[in-house]
Amino acid sequence: MAMTITSQLHGYQHGHQLLSSTAKISKGDQAVIDRISDVAGPLRPGETFGPYLTAYPLPSGDFFVLARTWQDLSVPRAGCVRTLSLLVPVDDWSNAPALDVYLDILDPSEMPTVALTSTLPRTVKTALPPVPSFAANELLEAIFLEETKPVAMFDAPEPELIAIRLLTALWPSMRRRFAVSTFALSPRKIEGRSFDLVFAPKDARSRFASWDGRRIDARTGPSTRHRWTRSIADRVFHQPKPQLLSHEEIRLVGSHESGSYSALRIALMWEELKSNLERSPSAALGLLDIANSRTSADPEIVASLQPAILEAAHRAVTTLSSSEAWELIGALAKKIHGSAFASALPSIGDAAGDLTAKSPSEAIALIEQPDPQGAIATILPQIVNGLSAGFGSEAAKALVHAAPTVLPRLLRSGGPLAETIASNSALIEYIADILPQLPAEDFETMREVMMPFLVRDFHRSAFEPLAASLDGNDLLAEVSHLAEVNSFAAPSFIPILADRARETGTTRELRGTLLNIKASPGRDSLLAATLDPRKEDIAWLLAQTTIASQFKESQLLALLRQAQTKQFASIFSDDQLAEVVLSSVPDSAQDLLLRVTTDVSIPLRAHLAVVSRLLPIISIADRDQLVWSTIERCLREHFADEEAPMISSFINLMGNQLDVKRLVGLGLGRDLEPALISRNLLAFEGTSNEARNRILYSIDNLASALAEHYTLELDQAAGTACAQMFADAQVLDPRAKLRASGRLLPTLLRSGHSPVSRIIANTFPQVYRELAKEDDIPDFLRFIPFFDWDRCKSARRELVDAFLRSRVWTPSDLAITAFYAGDLPRFLRRIAKAYGGEGYIRKIVDGIEQNPAGAQGAILRAVTDLYDDWPAKYDWRD
Repeated sequence: MAMTITSQLHGYQHGHQLLSSTAKISKGDQAVIDRISDVAGPLRPGETFGPYLTAYPLPSGDFFVLARTWQDLSVPRAGCVRTLSLLVPVDDWSNAPALDVYLDILDPSEMPTVALTSTLPRTVKTALPPVPSFAANELLEAIFLEETKPVAMFDAPEPELIAIRLLTALWPSMRRRFAVSTFALSPRKIEGRSFDLVFAPKDARSRFASWDGRRIDARTGPSTRHRWTRSIADRVFHQPKPQLLSHEEIRLVGSHESGSYSALRIALMWEELKSNLERSPSAALGLLDIANSRTSADPEIVASLQPAILEAAHRAVTTLSSSEAWELIGALAKKIHGSAFASALPSIGDAAGDLTAKSPSEAIALIEQPDPQGAIATILPQIVNGLSAGFGSEAAKALVHAAPTVLPRLLRSGGPLAETIASNSALIEYIADILPQLPAEDFETMREVMMPFLVRDFHRSAFEPLAASLDGNDLLAEVSHLAEVNSFAAPSFIPILADRARETGTTRELRGTLLNIKASPGRDSLLAATLDPRKEDIAWLLAQTTIASQFKESQLLALLRQAQTKQFASIFSDDQLAEVVLSSVPDSAQDLLLRVTTDVSIPLRAHLAVVSRLLPIISIADRDQLVWSTIERCLREHFADEEAPMISSFINLMGNQLDVKRLVGLGLGRDLEPALISRNLLAFEGTSNEARNRILYSIDNLASALAEHYTLELDQAAGTACAQMFADAQVLDPRAKLRASGRLLPTLLRSGHSPVSRIIANTFPQVYRELAKEDDIPDFLRFIPFFDWDRCKSARRELVDAFLRSRVWTPSDLAITAFYAGDLPRFLRRIAKAYGGEGYIRKIVDGIEQNPAGAQGAILRAVTDLYDDWPAKYDWRD
C-alpha cells in the first residue's frame, strides 16, 4: 500500500527561512523545523561540509522529520545551507522496516530547489553495508546499557551509515522519538531536550564543553564494559539487516515497555537465559520472571516457553541434588501458579512426586514453607502419592518433626496415607500433640480422614480430642462403627464416648442406639457410663419402675455425690424434681442435705425447710456456715410475711462469728431493690443486743455500703431504724460514728425524695462541729463537698437548700439538726433569707412537738429572736 509524505524546503533568502512547502503543520512544529533546518553552529571561514542527515520528532507527535542539509555555495553569504525536510507520519516512520524510500528522496548528489509531495510504496528491508571500525561498543553502551544521556560522537567514520543502521535497528516505539544528526558544530535541542545522538568533527569538541551528555571519541578501541555489548553491536552494525528487537522480543516486552531502553536489556536477558536452559534448569526461573513481569503474556511466548519449563523440572530431578531440585520445583510452582503458564502445573507436580519418593524429608520441608498464593497446594496430590509410594522411617521421622499444619494438608489430598499413619504409634502420639494447635479446617480434616482407622486402645491419645469434636449424629455413627468393627474392644474409648454424649445432649439417643446393638461387655460398660449426675438422668432413673428401689436409692446417692457444682444445681433447678429428690434423700445423708443448702438455689421456702432438718443434727462448725449461707439468701430475697424478724433471728445465731462488713455489704448492696434494703435495715435494728452492738461498732462499714448508692430510697420505718442506729453508735464509738457520718452525708443530701431527714439529724451535727474547728479537717471528711473558705457557712447552705428542695423531709428534722449542730440562729437566718424560707420557719414552729422536749424551747426562742431582729437574716456571715 502506497503512502504519501510532504516536505518543506528551507534556504537563504534574506536570511535562513522557508522557501517552499507542501505540508500543513502547527506553528510550534514549524518553529522547530525552521530552526533545526539551519546548520548547528557557525562555520569557520572557508569551512565546507558534505550533505548530512537529521532525524527528529516534532513536538505535536504527528510527524517525524527526516531531513538532509546541503551547504549552499550558490549564495553570496558564507555558511548558508539548503535543507529538504520530509514530514513522515509518525506511525509510518516508526513501523517502516527500512529507510530506503526516504533516503532515495534525499539523494545527497542533487540539491533540491522546491518542496514536493511524494507517493511511496511500503518499504522493504534491504541489506546495509558494514560500518568501518569505530568506537561502536562505547556508543551502544552509552545509549542502551548505561544511564540514559544524550551522546556526542566526534570524528566518526561514515556517521550517516552509523545513524541509518541505528535508526533501522531501533524498535518502533523507540524510533519514533529518537533524534539524531550526522553533522553538528554545536549541541542541538528540541524544546529544551538534547538530541539523542549527534556527530561532530573532532575540532568542534570545544563547542560541546557545556554538553549535558556523553562525549565519545569515535577512534577509541573496541573495549567493552557490559556483557551484552557485543551482542548489541552485532545486531546493529554487523548484521546485514539491523534489528535490535525481533518481533518475538517486542511481543515479550509488550508495547507499553518497548519504548524504554530497558526493553532491550530484558530481551537480551531473555535470549541469554534461553541459551542457558539446557545446561542449567534454574534458568527457567529467570525466563518465568521476565514473562510474568510483563503486563500481559503473549500467547505465542507462553506456548514457546512451556515445553522448556517442563523439561527443566524433570531434568532437575535427575541432574540436580535433591535440595537443589526441590528449591527449583518449589520456585517454579510459585511462579507458574496464577500466571499464563498455570497449565504446566500438573507436569511440575509429576516431577515433584518423583522427587518425593527419593527424598521425602525435603518434600515435607517444601510443604512447611509459607504458601500464601496456594502454589504448592496445587501439586500436593502428586507429592502425597510420592510420599505414600515410598513411605518408610525417613518419611515418618519427617512428619513427626514437621509443622502441625503439614499432616492435615497431606491427608486432605486423599490416598492411602491415613491407614499407613494409623499403624505407626509414634505418628499417633504426634497427632495427639498437634491436634490442639490446629486451625478448625485442619482439625476437621484430621477427624474426617483419621477416625475410621482409630479403633484400638493405643489410638486413644488421638481418638479422644477428635471424638470431643463430634456432634450428636456423628457420635452415634461412630458408636455404630466401633460396634461393627470390634464390639468396643477398646475399653479406654468408653468414658470418652459417654462424656461426649453428655456434652452433645444425645445421651438418651445413645442409650437407644446401644439397646439396639448386640449385648457385649463393652456395650454394657458404655450403657452404664451414660448415667450422669444430671437432672434428666436422675429423673429417668427415678421414673424407672423396673429398677429395684435399693439400687435406685444407691444410684441416686452416688450420682448426687458425683455431681459437680453446676450439675448439682441443675438437678435442683426443677422445683418438682427437687421435691422428689429431697424426699428420697434420708436424713443420714447429711452431706447431701448440706450441699443442697450451699451449692444450689432451690426456692427459699424449701431451703428453709432443709435448714430446719439440719440444724438439730449437724455440728457447730457446719451450723455456722449453714446459718451464714441462709442469711445471705434471706438478705437478697423476699420469702415470707415476717421476714425481718426471721433474718434477725438467724443473725443472732452467728454470735461472735458475725462478719458485719460482709453482712452490710450483702444486705445494702447497690444491686438490691430498695424494698429489700429497707427491710434489711429493719432486720439489723431488730437483732439482739450482742449482734446489734457488733453492727454499731462497724457503723462506718454500714455507712460505706449505703454511700455506694448515689441516692437512697428508704421507707419511713427503715429511715427511722437507720437513724436510731447512728444515734446509738455515738455512745459506743463516737469517732467511728463521725467517720460514718462523713461518708454517708453526701448521699443523704442527694436523697431528697426519700424520708432520710431523721438520719441527717443524727449525722450532720457531728460533722458540722468537726468542720467548725479551726484546724484542718480529718482526711476522712475531705470528700464532703463544702469547698468554700468558710466551711461551716457552706455546710449550712448545703443543708438548708437540700431541706427546702425536699418534699418529704420534715422541717422539724432540720430544726433538730441545727439544734444539735449548736448553731441554730445561723441556720434559721439562712432559712429566712432563702426563697420561701419564712413559710418554712412557720412549718418548723407548727411541728415543734415533733422535736424532743428538751429542744423545743430553744428552737422557739431562736425563732422569736429571729423575728425580733428580722433584718439580721441578711448578715453575710450566715
